[in-house]
Amino acid sequence: MKKLILIFGAFLIICVIVTHIADQKTQSITHSGEQISNASESVEDLYTIKSENGRIVVYRGNELHYKTQTATSTLPKMDQNELLYGIVAKSEEEVQRILEKYCS
Repeated sequence: MKKLILIFGAFLIICVIVTHIADQKTQSITHSGEQISNASESVEDLYTIKSENGRIVVYRGNELHYKTQTATSTLPKMDQNELLYGIVAKSEEEVQRILEKYCS
């Protein structure tokens, strides 16, 4: 019975340590090699560039910011896949740089 209690106690300690480490790692998001703090960046401040109804669109937060006339079917498959998942940008300037790649 003592062995069972010791094993269970060790298991609980390991679970607490793993949970603590995992919690620390999820407190920040790494994107393109930059650290983005969850506290300093809210979803409303981020832009998402993605494919919607065959065109490239830009969302700011959850609201449609604008649509482009660029058809995603004209892009290479790799670019089409990136746009299916969405590309996150932190500023309007970054959005413009990304769109230049796809819309030129």
